Amino acid sequence: MLRCMPSLSLALLRPAHGIAGRWAVRGVWTETPGPKESEVRDSFYDSTIENYARQPIVQLTLRGMLDMGRDTLKGPACRIASARFVQEELPKRLARRLLDLQLLPHLVVTNPHIHRVYTAYFHTLQTLLAVPPVTSLAQNEEFTALLKRLVDDHAPMLDYLATGLREVRSRPLVGERLHLDPFLENMLRSRISRRTLAEQHMYLNQGRPGYVGVICTNMSVAEGVDFAGQRCRQVCNETYGLAPDVVITGDKRLTIPYVPSHFDYMVYEVLKNSSRAVVERHLQQSAHSALERRLPAIHARICSGEGQVTLRVSDEGGGIPQPLVDRIWEFGFTTMGKELIDGVERTEGLGFDPSFGAGWSVAQIPVTSGNRFRMGGLGFGLPLSRLYARYFGGDLEVRSIQGYGTDTFLTLKKLEDEDWQEEYAEDYTSPMPNLYH
Repeated sequence: MLRCMPSLSLALLRPAHGIAGRWAVRGVWTETPGPKESEVRDSFYDSTIENYARQPIVQLTLRGMLDMGRDTLKGPACRIASARFVQEELPKRLARRLLDLQLLPHLVVTNPHIHRVYTAYFHTLQTLLAVPPVTSLAQNEEFTALLKRLVDDHAPMLDYLATGLREVRSRPLVGERLHLDPFLENMLRSRISRRTLAEQHMYLNQGRPGYVGVICTNMSVAEGVDFAGQRCRQVCNETYGLAPDVVITGDKRLTIPYVPSHFDYMVYEVLKNSSRAVVERHLQQSAHSALERRLPAIHARICSGEGQVTLRVSDEGGGIPQPLVDRIWEFGFTTMGKELIDGVERTEGLGFDPSFGAGWSVAQIPVTSGNRFRMGGLGFGLPLSRLYARYFGGDLEVRSIQGYGTDTFLTLKKLEDEDWQEEYAEDYTSPMPNLYH
């Protein structure tokens, strides 16, 4: 549990031996590391990562997050305590992921895209360790601005990770033997936990009405579904020239404490998959000119139960072919067509930037017919959505009826009971032999 003045080991917050950093953060994807950073990053004898990775993680709890949020209203000491907690936790969590990257097979870790992810993580660790312990509100403001910069800078990480994954899996002999989903689950689950930790502190300093940090105390489920549905319809229209309606039924007045950015991403991904299935199935069956008025709607039903909420999304998109049912949870798996654009492999279809509230995917490539667009897809949508749901104790399940459609069940735990705590948020990936089938 987070308290107003936690007892922190300040030694953990000081720059480790051999790590020299600066507050001015370089662009991790656009600027080359300096010689000192590269020397330390690539040094066999530097043990900074191992030293931080072996330290125990303090699990986030809902009660602790809410208590800290309420305590920040009492005075500056609690804001400083929140900053110090983040300063202690983030380096340990980053170090565990860096260690996971180090343990990957040589073919994977030398891929240029995966290597850039490693370099970005190392630079962030170096930057955080170089920041002196926060002891004043002025330092807290600077540290909060630094956190925002780091969070924003890491938004493209999924693109690099997905591209690297696709490339290593395409290599003959070795690529097909790699089993990297456990590694990816840990990487992305950790990303959720780190961003929750960082953004909780960032938003506590903003004092948004109706929020305690990142948690909206009365999030409207129906409004969230409608918001995701409107965006999905917009992009579906840009991609295909038409889109199914989303009909919301059930308990439309239901509100729950939850993180809206998590909810937006999960619901959008589910609606996106249903929209694509409906449009593509019925484009094959009807003339385009007469199709739009006959396109079957997607139905989203809100069901409130004891301690949880279930959103059931039903479509008439023909269902999932049996050979693909077990593959929909694989990272990087997609049925969308691929093409080369400016020498880079892109995936055709609908896409959404999985960053917290970061907006829409940037790849909008005009095609030959009118104003339609192709949007980038990574094949991470469903498995990442399930990680989001499970992070707060929920789940995501898919039931397919071949020849008719698909029902997707998004279950959310009501966070009002304050009994949630992180599970498996910062585990180590299994030993290297298990990376192979």
